[in-house]
Amino acid sequence: MRTAIFWLCLLILLPTGTALALEASESPNAHPLPVGSTMPDLQLMGKISPELLATLGLQGNEPYPLSNIKAKTIILVAFSMYCPHCQREAPALNELSALIKTKGLDKDIKMIGVGIGNSDFEVNVFREKYAVTYPLFSDPDFVTNKAIGEVGTPYFYVLNMDPKNKEIKVAHTLLGRMESVEGYLDQVVKVSAK
Repeated sequence: MRTAIFWLCLLILLPTGTALALEASESPNAHPLPVGSTMPDLQLMGKISPELLATLGLQGNEPYPLSNIKAKTIILVAFSMYCPHCQREAPALNELSALIKTKGLDKDIKMIGVGIGNSDFEVNVFREKYAVTYPLFSDPDFVTNKAIGEVGTPYFYVLNMDPKNKEIKVAHTLLGRMESVEGYLDQVVKVSAK
């Protein structure tokens, strides 16, 4: 009974802008990069079609430096093909990718996924099963995952790019599924680099 009262009080005392993670596989070692911090220049790996690479302004062979992506803002989604929440979120992420294009934001806002602990084969299985429409990179050795704070999945980083200084700033984070695609894109636009 005391435990239930404690949790009820805690929920009541939470600020109204704070939301608990909505459907996420949490990581006990998580230490996400805070808003305002600098994201390392990740070296993205994976078998990406030339067409999808072109949408990011990338070419050539892996690794692909995150700072070379031609965008003002990048939505980086950490996922795992084994995460049931990521599987359920896949159609919404395709919808988000389409909405970015429909609203004419695709020149400035790019979306990528990184398969945490997933090989190229596993990422490709996820890509095909869910007909993913945006570039997915692999992270079989958890190198990217360590660099981004060993986050749970799905985890969203909104990153603002400073091409002059090749600096990447964390503008927004989210652990768990989006409450709505439109609402999430509105948040991304609000925090996007001008």
